[in-house]
Amino acid sequence: MEPSDELTPPHAPSRPPGQGPSAWARRLASGVPQGRAARIFLLVAFVDAAGRGIFLAGSALFYTQVIGLTNAQVGLGLSIAGLVGLVCAVPIGWLADRFGDGPVLVALQLWRAAAFLVYPLVDDFRWFLVVACLVGAVEWAAMPIIQSVAGATSEEGSMVGAMAVVAVARNSAYALSALAATAVITWASPRAYVAFVFVNALGFLVSGILLLRLRLPRRATDHMPRERGAKLLPFKDVRFVLLSLTNGILYAHMPILSVAFPLWIVTRTDAPRALVGVALTINTVMAVLLQIRLSKGGDELRRAGRKQRLAGLALAVFCLLVACTRSVDGVTATALLLLAAVALTLGELWQSAGGWGISYGLAPEAQRTYYLSVYQLGATGVTVAGPAVLVMAVVDVGPAGWIGLAALLALTGLVTPALTRPPRRRAAAAAAPAD
Repeated sequence: MEPSDELTPPHAPSRPPGQGPSAWARRLASGVPQGRAARIFLLVAFVDAAGRGIFLAGSALFYTQVIGLTNAQVGLGLSIAGLVGLVCAVPIGWLADRFGDGPVLVALQLWRAAAFLVYPLVDDFRWFLVVACLVGAVEWAAMPIIQSVAGATSEEGSMVGAMAVVAVARNSAYALSALAATAVITWASPRAYVAFVFVNALGFLVSGILLLRLRLPRRATDHMPRERGAKLLPFKDVRFVLLSLTNGILYAHMPILSVAFPLWIVTRTDAPRALVGVALTINTVMAVLLQIRLSKGGDELRRAGRKQRLAGLALAVFCLLVACTRSVDGVTATALLLLAAVALTLGELWQSAGGWGISYGLAPEAQRTYYLSVYQLGATGVTVAGPAVLVMAVVDVGPAGWIGLAALLALTGLVTPALTRPPRRRAAAAAAPAD
């Protein structure tokens, strides 16, 4: 039972409605889904992200200090694994439509758990590459299936809203797991870093077991195209492919946040290095508090396109703010970078909501996961190639690189709403039959 205004002490200080920590807590609680399947899947998402977050926070230390790899070997191996995942994502999405999202996602979780349990046995680059590719083969395939399942468990009618709740759960888990990993890194010896791998494997295993309790309604596949060339249908839709590309460009906020922004702060400004952690904290807190609110209305295709436009403009503002920090003092640079972190996060949240709405809106139910996997290709490609491109074409170039990136992101955001408009009917089809 939620507290009511009648229970407020008569002399309690008044507070404007909708403000304060308790109001934020109520908003977050109101986003928790009511259905059994949705709640189970929310727990699955949290457990999966918690294990993965702990590993990501300590993975570099595990690779270099436990396995004994060089930084170059780690980068090369993970890049190759990313390419393998890029190739495998769409076929696995097609299998999910064929055999059901639930069974395929369980298989992916068990596959990843087994692969990570092998990691502690690796002691050279060759076996690292083998295991990394086994993990990478299913890494990018999981997210479209998670998106499809989130939509299937939604009982309130908003698939974008359901995905926003899942995103909040995952971001909360990432934040908590990062704190746990930091404690291990601070207080434990390097030999304890193998725990990062075991916790991640346990997260995959537990989430896979929880998924077995999830009774998903089987999507109707009677209308699934079976003629020759049916698998190429999403690739033949030029508008769909272009929207995947624009979504991928806007998804650049991910490698920007993890690679380009921290490198710029540390190597190109007079701001304190601790600002990297502050920016990540701002990003996480805003994502948890605002994702659901900024996702509202995203199920309607035209509004989803407008959210992508807002994302492009917010990310462009971020780039321009960063470009201004090269030749200013540390205090001014710090203020500009904090504002930039806010703009970057807003761009991320609008991009996510718009991308979910567009992909849900254009994916036929019988082939939903397959279409979501194809739509995800743009974002996956940027994730794989983005770090190297951003470092060489933006960070190393300087303010001009950021200004050029701002122009690209703004243009992409402005173009996307036009692509979400339904194609005009041919005049011949609209004309009345002749007498």
